[in-house]
Amino acid sequence: MRKLWKLLGAGTAISVALFLGACSDDSSNTTGTGVDHGEISVPIPDTETDASSTSEETSSATEKPSSSSDATSSETKPASSSVKETSSASEETSSASEPPSSSATSSSSTAEVVAKSWRENCLDTINAYRATENVAPLTLAADSLQACTDKQAAADMESGKAHGHFGDCHEGAQNTGPNINTSWQGTDTTKIAYYYAKMMWEDEKKLVTSGERDPNKDEDYSYIGHYLNMRNPRYTKVACGFAVSSDGKKAWLNMNFYSR
Repeated sequence: MRKLWKLLGAGTAISVALFLGACSDDSSNTTGTGVDHGEISVPIPDTETDASSTSEETSSATEKPSSSSDATSSETKPASSSVKETSSASEETSSASEPPSSSATSSSSTAEVVAKSWRENCLDTINAYRATENVAPLTLAADSLQACTDKQAAADMESGKAHGHFGDCHEGAQNTGPNINTSWQGTDTTKIAYYYAKMMWEDEKKLVTSGERDPNKDEDYSYIGHYLNMRNPRYTKVACGFAVSSDGKKAWLNMNFYSR
């Protein structure tokens, strides 16, 4: 009986922890280009979910080689058909054929405000960390790139592959949080983006300041790539994208960085 209680106790201890991970990909700092260089699993106490809910997510980051174009202007549209934006012409045609009701218009406006608000919080979180190292703040990338990053996150989630559509939105680097279990924070994009940014920066910077990992060593990039992407002074803009699965059980976060 004592052995049984010990086993049950161990199971409970495991179930009350939510495991998140971060995996970063920065091709300019590695021998490979545009590929996922590894996953980092970081245990994070779960104070928000039920004890019976346990999950493990990973996040990753990637960056184009420095010899290639890091980003496109805000006017450039996504190259991949899987993340193409709806043309304004088709939107206008739809609006003309069936004018939206006042309630539909209000709902649409509210959704736009919410989307803008969480992206600004995502930006503010990253900039707060950059400021601690006297790195110039980022600004939000163009709306077209924000929409593209949302669609890119959805496409990555559908394929189940981190960085599966890297470059489709012309980003120079990408941090991603894939396969997020919505039992953790629901679909609260503000909290999810904040938590991932905090983990990516603080946990990985500790590895650098402790001397455990060296930013100048390619083999260490997979452990500290998120931090390096977030603090990179070459980047001036960011697009934060989010997608939720059709059954509402899974979500995906992408942070795309641009140099102009």
